Amino acid sequence: MDYDLATTSATDNYGGQENIYPNQDVPILRASGEGRLELAMMRWGFPPITNIRNLQSRWWRDVNREWMTEPKYRALVPFTAFAEPVRDSTWFTVKDVEIPCFAGVWRPWCGERLAEQPGKKRRVREERDWELYAFLTTEANDLVRPVHDKAMPVILTDPDEMKEWLSGGKASLRLQRPYPTERMAIVLQTLVDL
Repeated sequence: MDYDLATTSATDNYGGQENIYPNQDVPILRASGEGRLELAMMRWGFPPITNIRNLQSRWWRDVNREWMTEPKYRALVPFTAFAEPVRDSTWFTVKDVEIPCFAGVWRPWCGERLAEQPGKKRRVREERDWELYAFLTTEANDLVRPVHDKAMPVILTDPDEMKEWLSGGKASLRLQRPYPTERMAIVLQTLVDL
Protein backbone atom coordinates (compact mmCIF):
# COMPACT_ATOMS: atom_id res chain seq x y z
CA MET A 1 0.00 0.00 0.00
CA ASP A 2 3.07 2.26 0.04
CA TYR A 3 2.55 3.26 3.67
CA ASP A 4 5.32 3.62 6.22
CA LEU A 5 4.75 1.26 9.15
CA ALA A 6 5.38 2.25 12.75
CA THR A 7 5.19 -0.08 15.73
CA THR A 8 4.69 0.49 19.43
CA SER A 9 6.58 -1.05 22.34
CA ALA A 10 3.81 -3.67 22.56
CA THR A 11 4.12 -4.66 18.87
CA ASP A 12 7.88 -4.28 18.20
CA ASN A 13 8.61 -7.99 18.66
CA TYR A 14 5.12 -9.40 18.28
CA GLY A 15 5.31 -13.15 17.72
CA GLY A 16 1.69 -13.81 16.74
CA GLN A 17 -1.12 -15.64 18.49
CA GLU A 18 -2.61 -19.05 17.80
CA ASN A 19 -6.23 -18.04 18.45
CA ILE A 20 -7.88 -14.69 19.07
CA TYR A 21 -11.13 -14.21 20.96
CA PRO A 22 -13.27 -11.24 21.99
CA ASN A 23 -11.91 -9.25 24.93
CA GLN A 24 -8.26 -10.03 24.05
CA ASP A 25 -5.53 -7.63 23.02
CA VAL A 26 -4.34 -8.10 19.44
CA PRO A 27 -2.39 -6.02 16.92
CA ILE A 28 -4.33 -4.00 14.36
CA LEU A 29 -3.26 -1.44 11.77
CA ARG A 30 -4.53 2.12 12.11
CA ALA A 31 -3.75 5.28 10.19
CA SER A 32 -1.24 7.52 11.95
CA GLY A 33 -0.86 10.44 9.57
CA GLU A 34 -0.55 10.84 5.82
CA GLY A 35 0.98 7.70 4.29
CA ARG A 36 1.64 6.08 7.68
CA LEU A 37 0.22 3.08 9.51
CA GLU A 38 0.77 2.05 13.10
CA LEU A 39 0.66 -1.54 14.34
CA ALA A 40 -1.01 -1.06 17.74
CA MET A 41 -2.33 -3.48 20.36
CA MET A 42 -6.05 -3.07 21.01
CA ARG A 43 -8.78 -4.96 22.84
CA TRP A 44 -11.38 -6.73 20.67
CA GLY A 45 -14.94 -5.52 21.28
CA PHE A 46 -16.82 -2.25 21.55
CA PRO A 47 -19.18 -2.42 24.50
CA PRO A 48 -21.50 -4.30 24.02
CA ILE A 49 -20.52 -5.74 20.58
CA THR A 50 -17.62 -7.50 18.83
CA ASN A 51 -18.63 -6.81 15.24
CA ILE A 52 -20.61 -4.29 13.23
CA ARG A 53 -23.37 -5.37 10.87
CA ASN A 54 -26.38 -3.06 10.60
CA LEU A 55 -25.03 0.37 9.69
CA GLN A 56 -28.59 1.71 9.40
CA SER A 57 -29.30 1.08 13.08
CA ARG A 58 -29.61 4.06 15.40
CA TRP A 59 -26.54 2.72 17.26
CA TRP A 60 -24.29 3.44 14.23
CA ARG A 61 -26.28 6.08 12.36
CA ASP A 62 -26.78 8.47 15.29
CA VAL A 63 -24.95 7.46 18.46
CA ASN A 64 -21.62 6.10 17.15
CA ARG A 65 -21.34 7.65 13.67
CA GLU A 66 -17.97 9.27 14.46
CA TRP A 67 -16.28 5.90 15.06
CA MET A 68 -17.61 4.58 11.76
CA THR A 69 -16.92 7.48 9.39
CA GLU A 70 -13.90 9.44 10.68
CA PRO A 71 -10.60 8.37 9.05
CA LYS A 72 -8.69 8.55 12.33
CA TYR A 73 -10.85 5.71 13.72
CA ARG A 74 -10.54 3.37 10.74
CA ALA A 75 -8.41 0.25 11.03
CA LEU A 76 -7.36 -2.93 9.25
CA VAL A 77 -7.42 -6.16 11.26
CA PRO A 78 -4.86 -8.61 9.79
CA PHE A 79 -5.70 -12.32 9.87
CA THR A 80 -4.56 -15.59 8.33
CA ALA A 81 -7.77 -17.60 8.91
CA PHE A 82 -11.07 -17.10 10.72
CA ALA A 83 -13.69 -19.38 12.22
CA GLU A 84 -17.38 -18.97 12.76
CA PRO A 85 -17.61 -20.76 16.11
CA VAL A 86 -21.34 -21.37 16.19
CA ARG A 87 -21.49 -25.14 15.65
CA ASP A 88 -18.07 -26.47 14.76
CA SER A 89 -14.49 -25.50 14.15
CA THR A 90 -14.63 -24.74 10.45
CA TRP A 91 -11.84 -22.33 9.50
CA PHE A 92 -11.83 -20.16 6.40
CA THR A 93 -8.95 -18.54 4.58
CA VAL A 94 -8.42 -16.32 1.57
CA LYS A 95 -6.66 -18.02 -1.34
CA ASP A 96 -3.39 -16.59 -2.63
CA VAL A 97 -3.26 -13.75 -0.09
CA GLU A 98 -0.70 -14.08 2.69
CA ILE A 99 -2.31 -11.66 5.13
CA PRO A 100 -5.76 -10.30 4.27
CA CYS A 101 -7.53 -7.82 6.58
CA PHE A 102 -10.95 -7.26 8.06
CA ALA A 103 -12.39 -3.74 7.69
CA GLY A 104 -12.24 -2.41 11.25
CA VAL A 105 -12.80 0.61 13.41
CA TRP A 106 -11.32 1.53 16.76
CA ARG A 107 -12.12 3.93 19.60
CA PRO A 108 -10.83 5.05 22.97
CA TRP A 109 -13.01 3.96 25.89
CA CYS A 110 -12.83 4.19 29.68
CA GLY A 111 -14.44 1.49 31.74
CA GLU A 112 -14.17 -1.99 33.19
CA ARG A 113 -12.85 -4.91 31.08
CA LEU A 114 -11.22 -8.25 31.81
CA ALA A 115 -7.44 -7.83 32.08
CA GLU A 116 -4.56 -10.27 32.37
CA GLN A 117 -2.78 -10.32 35.72
CA PRO A 118 0.99 -10.94 35.80
CA GLY A 119 1.76 -14.44 37.04
CA LYS A 120 -1.90 -15.50 37.20
CA LYS A 121 -4.05 -17.59 34.86
CA ARG A 122 -7.34 -15.87 35.59
CA ARG A 123 -8.18 -12.42 34.31
CA VAL A 124 -9.94 -9.91 36.54
CA ARG A 125 -12.06 -6.87 35.81
CA GLU A 126 -9.99 -3.71 35.68
CA GLU A 127 -11.18 -0.15 35.13
CA ARG A 128 -8.88 1.97 32.95
CA ASP A 129 -8.54 3.71 29.60
CA TRP A 130 -8.68 1.22 26.71
CA GLU A 131 -8.30 1.30 22.95
CA LEU A 132 -10.98 -1.00 21.53
CA TYR A 133 -11.69 -2.28 18.04
CA ALA A 134 -14.45 -4.09 16.19
CA PHE A 135 -14.80 -5.12 12.56
CA LEU A 136 -17.57 -5.00 10.01
CA THR A 137 -19.59 -8.04 9.05
CA THR A 138 -21.90 -8.58 6.12
CA GLU A 139 -24.13 -11.29 4.70
CA ALA A 140 -22.40 -14.66 4.35
CA ASN A 141 -21.13 -15.86 0.98
CA ASP A 142 -21.87 -19.37 -0.35
CA LEU A 143 -18.84 -20.93 1.38
CA VAL A 144 -19.50 -19.46 4.85
CA ARG A 145 -23.33 -19.67 4.78
CA PRO A 146 -23.59 -23.45 5.52
CA VAL A 147 -21.60 -22.89 8.74
CA HIS A 148 -22.86 -19.43 9.70
CA ASP A 149 -25.85 -18.33 7.67
CA LYS A 150 -26.18 -14.82 9.10
CA ALA A 151 -22.84 -13.12 8.56
CA MET A 152 -19.15 -13.14 7.74
CA PRO A 153 -16.39 -10.55 8.25
CA VAL A 154 -15.84 -7.84 5.63
CA ILE A 155 -12.56 -8.90 4.00
CA LEU A 156 -10.22 -6.53 2.18
CA THR A 157 -7.27 -7.72 0.07
CA ASP A 158 -6.92 -5.06 -2.63
CA PRO A 159 -4.49 -2.26 -1.60
CA ASP A 160 -6.70 0.40 -3.21
CA GLU A 161 -9.73 -0.81 -1.24
CA MET A 162 -7.66 -0.88 1.96
CA LYS A 163 -6.64 2.74 1.32
CA GLU A 164 -10.26 3.66 0.58
CA TRP A 165 -11.37 2.07 3.85
CA LEU A 166 -8.66 3.89 5.83
CA SER A 167 -9.70 7.20 4.23
CA GLY A 168 -13.07 7.06 5.98
CA GLY A 169 -16.31 8.70 4.92
CA LYS A 170 -19.72 7.32 4.04
CA ALA A 171 -18.77 6.34 0.48
CA SER A 172 -16.28 3.74 1.74
CA LEU A 173 -19.11 1.87 3.49
CA ARG A 174 -19.80 0.35 0.04
CA LEU A 175 -17.00 -2.10 0.96
CA GLN A 176 -19.37 -3.84 3.37
CA ARG A 177 -20.07 -6.79 1.08
CA PRO A 178 -19.36 -10.54 1.02
CA TYR A 179 -15.93 -11.60 -0.19
CA PRO A 180 -16.10 -13.68 -3.41
CA THR A 181 -16.71 -17.34 -2.61
CA GLU A 182 -14.28 -18.60 -5.28
CA ARG A 183 -11.42 -16.67 -3.66
CA MET A 184 -11.82 -18.46 -0.31
CA ALA A 185 -11.22 -21.97 1.01
CA ILE A 186 -11.98 -24.08 4.06
CA VAL A 187 -8.73 -24.98 5.80
CA LEU A 188 -9.97 -27.08 8.75
CA GLN A 189 -13.15 -28.80 9.81
CA THR A 190 -13.93 -31.03 12.75
CA LEU A 191 -13.70 -34.79 12.08
CA VAL A 192 -17.45 -35.10 12.67
CA ASP A 193 -18.11 -32.96 9.60
CA LEU A 194 -15.70 -34.89 7.35
